[in-house]
Amino acid sequence: MFMHWQLLVSIFLSLLLIAGFSPLGVTILLWISYLSVVNVGQIFMSFQWDVLLLEAGFLSIFISSFKLILIFLFRLLLFKLMFSSGIGKLLSGDEAWRNLTALDFHYFTQPLPNPLSWYMYQLPEWFHKLSVLFTMAVEIIVPIFYFASRRPRRIAGYITIIFQLIIMATGNYTFFNLLTIFLCIFLFDDNAFASLTSGYRYTVKPTNFTQAVDQPTKQIRVALVILAVLILFLNVLQYSIRYLGLRNSPRPLLIATRYISGLHIVSNYGLFTVMTTDRPEIVIQGSNDGIKWSDYELWYKPGDPKKPLSFVAPHQPRLDWQMWFAALGNYRSNPWIINLLYRIKSGSPDTVNLFRKNPFPDTPPVYLRAVLYDYEFTNIKERKETGAIWKRSYKGLYLPGIIN
Repeated sequence: MFMHWQLLVSIFLSLLLIAGFSPLGVTILLWISYLSVVNVGQIFMSFQWDVLLLEAGFLSIFISSFKLILIFLFRLLLFKLMFSSGIGKLLSGDEAWRNLTALDFHYFTQPLPNPLSWYMYQLPEWFHKLSVLFTMAVEIIVPIFYFASRRPRRIAGYITIIFQLIIMATGNYTFFNLLTIFLCIFLFDDNAFASLTSGYRYTVKPTNFTQAVDQPTKQIRVALVILAVLILFLNVLQYSIRYLGLRNSPRPLLIATRYISGLHIVSNYGLFTVMTTDRPEIVIQGSNDGIKWSDYELWYKPGDPKKPLSFVAPHQPRLDWQMWFAALGNYRSNPWIINLLYRIKSGSPDTVNLFRKNPFPDTPPVYLRAVLYDYEFTNIKERKETGAIWKRSYKGLYLPGIIN
């Protein structure tokens, strides 16, 4: 109930921000609100886009104060996000990226494929290899131009936006792609936006597109400058430790970095640095006699091989996502899944409603277990013959069972 009220208050604060009412105070309150949700949500709110939203939200505090500092910090955030994702793929040593076969698997191994994912998977090998090279170029080379002069920076922005739109079209990645596109706005100036909305260029001095809504006091401005310098320093320190191996930095700095990491104002990024080449899936099953088992089916995660794929972004069905991660390990490293089965067993309405198909709508079953299947997309011939999007094979038990 408290979180419902917190959501309503956050919506109200967002409306105040849109109306231009006290941007400094409102952005601080919104950031604190989402930070509390992320910390309480723990593993279910630990995705990189949650952290990215917090870091971007924190930087938004600067919007009404220092435009040049704001622009630089947002460009730095976008650079971190893109460059870390690219260089991380190379430094991980993952063979799938090094031999250009990563996208042979990506479309069916990604957490929540959408309808276009199946068709992308059917494309020839040469296309997938070129796509990997394109991905590497966009994530490693293009970000360098985020700090270049106006024209190359603008081109880099367009390329990044197109790249994000392609990802949006071929997979469900919640609000991550939209958030990245919004970050790209800071690569453009007033003339760029004027030329998009009219048939001619305005002769205005290139500045930040946003104007100060209120003017903080001198003391607040000084504090924000100090904070901005601290953020820049922490970014340099964090990435020096990560990529240059500078782990012998002064102990107080390392301790400060560790404590500040909980605030998510400076974070590491790196998406799909290691590619999964198969798709294990957990299927929860119930039975009243221990012989005949029926599947509980989530709304969007693969279950029934014939269930259609869906466009669900920017919504994130977090249980569906977390089940994908859990399948890559075991129930001992994901103890929350035991609690999930117990809540199903107790008939918790909030838990059962997370499932699209509940095979025991009246009374919870006597037995519950979790089994593991291996899923892969069908090819064109197989889908035409069977109507199935997936083909699956039984791998064994994931969680032996829960009984009365």
